[in-house]
Amino acid sequence: MPGPAVVMAHGLSAVKEMFLDDYAGAFAHAGFTTLVYDHFGFGDSDGEPRQSPAADIQLQGYRDAVTWLAGQEFVDRDRIGLWGSSLSGGLVITLASEAIPISCAVAQVPYIGEGGPDFPEGALAAIARAVETGRADATVPAVTATPDGEGVMFLDRAFDWFTRTAAKRAPNWRNELLIAGLADPAAPVPINNLGQARVPLLLIVAPGDRLTPPGPAMTIAAQTPNVSVVEIPGDHFDAYEAGFQSSSEPAIEWFRRHLNA
Repeated sequence: MPGPAVVMAHGLSAVKEMFLDDYAGAFAHAGFTTLVYDHFGFGDSDGEPRQSPAADIQLQGYRDAVTWLAGQEFVDRDRIGLWGSSLSGGLVITLASEAIPISCAVAQVPYIGEGGPDFPEGALAAIARAVETGRADATVPAVTATPDGEGVMFLDRAFDWFTRTAAKRAPNWRNELLIAGLADPAAPVPINNLGQARVPLLLIVAPGDRLTPPGPAMTIAAQTPNVSVVEIPGDHFDAYEAGFQSSSEPAIEWFRRHLNA
C-alpha cells in the first residue's frame, strides 16, 4: 500500500553525510519513505558546474525529486513532505509557497535572507574581484577560520563544524563555492515568501543562531496561519548533534500530523 514520503537536502556546501543521513534514518524509522540527496554539483550528485549554490538549480532539484518520488508505486503522491536545513531551509520556505504537489514542509534553522550577517570582508572582496573581472569560474571558500577570511561562513563555529564533520563523516565535502552561484541578484529571498505558505510549514529555529538568525521571520510566522514555530536550544550547528533529538522529533510529529502517517 502506498505510504507517505519525505524529500530532504542539506544547506550551503554541505553533503548528505553531514548528519542528514541520521535525520533520514529517523524519518524512515518513523514510517516515511525518505529521499535524501546532494544538491546538483555537490557530493555524490553529478552535474556541472561543480560547487555552485545557485538557487534556481537547487529549487529545481527539489521539484524534480518530488516528481520522481511521486511516481514510485510505494509512495502516496498526495502525502509528500519537504525538509531542508540552513540554506535549504530557505529553499523549502520558497517551495512551500509554490503550487507543487507537497502536503507540508519543515525548514530547520532556515536561511531567510534578512537580518543575518554579511559575508566576511575577505569573501566580499573576492566576490567583487570575480564580478569585476568576469571570472565566472572563480571560487571562494565556504567557511573561514577568521572573521576577516575569504570564506563565506564564520559565525557559530562554522569552520570547526564543517572541517571536523568532513574529517569524521564526509570526505567528499569541499570547502569551495562557485562565486557565480552566490552572486545571483535574481535569487528568491525566503522571508518574502514566508507569508504565502500554501501548505503547513514548520520552522525549527534556534534563538542562539547567529548565522541564520530567526528573529525577522517570527513576526511574519505569527501572522501566517499555515506557519508554526518550534524553538530548540543552541546555535546554528547544535541542531545536528547535541540538539538532534530536539530538532528531529518535532519534524517527525509534523510529518505524522500532516501526512496522515
